[in-house]
Amino acid sequence: MKLFVVSDLHLEASETLGTFGWDQEDFIAMMETVRTTHSIDKVVLNGDTFDLCKSAYSDIAARNKKLISYLTGINALFVKGNHDISLPFGQKHFGVINGKGEKIYIEHGHRGDFINGTAVGRFIGKMFYRFLKCVTRVSFIQALYYGYVEHDEGFKGHRNYNSYKYLRHAVRLHRKYDVVILGHTHKMEHHDTYSRGNYKRYFNSGSCSFGRFQGIVLDTETLEHRTIRFDPPQVSTKYAKPVSRPGRAPIFSVRPVIGSNIVWAPA
Repeated sequence: MKLFVVSDLHLEASETLGTFGWDQEDFIAMMETVRTTHSIDKVVLNGDTFDLCKSAYSDIAARNKKLISYLTGINALFVKGNHDISLPFGQKHFGVINGKGEKIYIEHGHRGDFINGTAVGRFIGKMFYRFLKCVTRVSFIQALYYGYVEHDEGFKGHRNYNSYKYLRHAVRLHRKYDVVILGHTHKMEHHDTYSRGNYKRYFNSGSCSFGRFQGIVLDTETLEHRTIRFDPPQVSTKYAKPVSRPGRAPIFSVRPVIGSNIVWAPA
């Protein structure tokens, strides 16, 4: 079976906190290109597909009706992340055992993070986003927020997550599983490790927010994989308008053109 694992779309209904950065039809076209090119059997949405910290699911579904209809129509599998853990459907993780007995395990990865991995931490985060939703109606505060996110998301360096922390979480999971795929960090990674003398693999599927399209194609029988990666040159969002800053370029660029700068990277 061939899986295509993507994560962190962060679909929401907010006018002021939008970070998806895609036109729905363009995203569907990109997904169909990958599914057709790589003969994908199952798409796995590995958490934070929806941002329920910012918007109610009913509002998100109304605003993204075409995309959600497409994802359900292809029978995509929804794994819950810390931003959509209250989703009324989906599952906490997904696993496959191939014909050789090798175990593939997929989860969002927030369990490796104390704040996002606890109910108390997620509650605090949800309250923070509710507050942020109110204050970012002021354009100046909105500019500050997106300026911070622009830096944090890695467009001027690398995301401010401690990658070692999540690698350590994956290594713990390697005690039971041969391949571990996480999301959550918005940073694509691939590490080969050994656990109890056995060769193991850890992947992070990156993010499909801010106009990016990143994911992992994995053949569950052979464990052959490919990295799918499209990174726009600048942060791009669908809802927020470019905010001009004196002496600096606008925070947001236009959304990317389908087919440009797509990397099909071999294993």
